[in-house]
Amino acid sequence: MSSPFSSSPPRATGGEEVVARAATKVIHLVRHGQTEMNVYLGENHWADPNFKDPLLWDTRLTPRGQQQAQSLSIVTSTLSPRPEVVAVSPLTRAMHTAQLAFPSYQSEVRWVAQPDARERLFHSSDIGRPVDELRGDGYHFVDYSLIEEEETWWGGDPYVLKPLEPEESFKGRMVNLTRWLASLDEDCVALVCHWGVLYHLTDRQFANCELMTMRLGDLTTFKEV
Repeated sequence: MSSPFSSSPPRATGGEEVVARAATKVIHLVRHGQTEMNVYLGENHWADPNFKDPLLWDTRLTPRGQQQAQSLSIVTSTLSPRPEVVAVSPLTRAMHTAQLAFPSYQSEVRWVAQPDARERLFHSSDIGRPVDELRGDGYHFVDYSLIEEEETWWGGDPYVLKPLEPEESFKGRMVNLTRWLASLDEDCVALVCHWGVLYHLTDRQFANCELMTMRLGDLTTFKEV
């Protein structure tokens, strides 16, 4: 875990009010735990000409990934400042990680499924599931109001492979995600999401279940808000 609060002033083009808010808004960033797809990609590089997608639809946490998330709960229980809302990618690996890593927050703060926080669509693991299935798997305490009930929010059809999401589309989502974070009334947010999302937001690589705390204004995408 790392908590590097930058001393550099936040920057934005959205006006003085947004800049002032960013100076005090804190984001606890968390990458999901180890997944079945992480293990597969560790043994089969995606750029290999003979690479075959293993069809691990909406990939799940491995036992190790679950243990990583449970271990993180010791840290999250004493976070300071304390998150006032938990925002989570609706992909199951992020939902499960959040559930295990922030158990003491389920009855205390608002939980929101934020589809813009999903991973860049690339493999079967990035194909999500409808909201009713997520609720049925025990994630009924999450607010899904940002997703239409029947929407294929992951950008494709269930169990159908799609081409790599265009870079401009993904970058646009990251700016929209940053704007949404800036618009929240809460001053401290926990965001549980993915390697690609976190790399684009911070320009650094996250290990599974790594937690990093920073100001909203220090996100690399904030200058585009």
